[in-house]
Amino acid sequence: MAHDIFRNANGMDCMFVVGKREDAWHKLGQRCDEAVSWEQAMTLAGLDWQVVKNQNYARNPQGKVVPVSSYSIFRDTDGAELAANVGEGFTIKQNRECFQFVDDLLQANGGAHYDSAGALGNGATIWCAVRVPRADIAVNGEDKHESYLVFTTAHDGSCAHTAALSSVRVVCKNTLRQALSTSTGILRIKHTKNANARFEDAKRTMDGVVMDAKKLEAKLQMLATRRITRESMTTVLDRLFPKPPDKEQNTTRRENILAEVLALYESNDRNAFPAIRGTGYNLLNAVTEYTDHYRTARITDAREGYSIDKARAENAVIGTGERLKSQALDVILESTNGAPVHSPIYSKPVTSTTGLLDAVIANQAS
Repeated sequence: MAHDIFRNANGMDCMFVVGKREDAWHKLGQRCDEAVSWEQAMTLAGLDWQVVKNQNYARNPQGKVVPVSSYSIFRDTDGAELAANVGEGFTIKQNRECFQFVDDLLQANGGAHYDSAGALGNGATIWCAVRVPRADIAVNGEDKHESYLVFTTAHDGSCAHTAALSSVRVVCKNTLRQALSTSTGILRIKHTKNANARFEDAKRTMDGVVMDAKKLEAKLQMLATRRITRESMTTVLDRLFPKPPDKEQNTTRRENILAEVLALYESNDRNAFPAIRGTGYNLLNAVTEYTDHYRTARITDAREGYSIDKARAENAVIGTGERLKSQALDVILESTNGAPVHSPIYSKPVTSTTGLLDAVIANQAS
């Protein structure tokens, strides 16, 4: 398989995407005109099934079959095992409940509609993304970001119920996460008996989703006014991509990463928006583009059958790539605090990163 979208017994790839555009979800899944309700989204994504929690049994030394303190999770439509060993306290939440929860989160956000939904692997991990136009962002009035609420959960317990606001940069389809209004920075609800109460609490946090988007917009706009210096560039790269602690360790991989990030920074999306060239915002875009489209992704046992592109896509949306991009936003903001105010530079980018950091900084300062 070229991706890890769950394929059900009827041969259906369990994912849909609204429209025919080049999208942020890596061109996977079926297209449709619209999905305005949770019922439509769940059906289009092939997620109209339930999970069942059954106790496990084992034969004891006396040869008697007895119940044990672990449980398995199954899908009701085909009997497929989604998890083999969860605890007694593990609380299942049906796909229907998850989608209804997302609907409840969005009830006050007019114009919101489902953009994509689907399942990964054997169907244990599900997600949906909802377009929230009221939370859209623009930097310098022209570089636009579309906003989505992304919800994901895993019926095997490998992932908590998680919701976050995701901003997709239109010009290059890079995805930047920004958390909902919670003290922990992101909404995560464990699969426990308290999950239902936490879900009720979570609905109230969505009252601030548009405010969160505007806070993100303010941060990005601030980065667009801060000039990157050699010192701040070095600080950012060292924190995001630390040097190997063992000096004898091969540093070629890190050097290759830095070369790719600097090349993307220098390109500035082929100078799509010259006014942001040489800024902290330019650097953030370079890191997110590297993460979404160039970063190496490991094919672990849990990702058997994945392509590199699919593994990278999963990382970028709900994995280590997402965390790297969120870290990049914080690190660049901190590292450029007090930086010189940026004056728009309308020079053409060079096509080489010869000299790496010195050449890039020199070019963008000229």
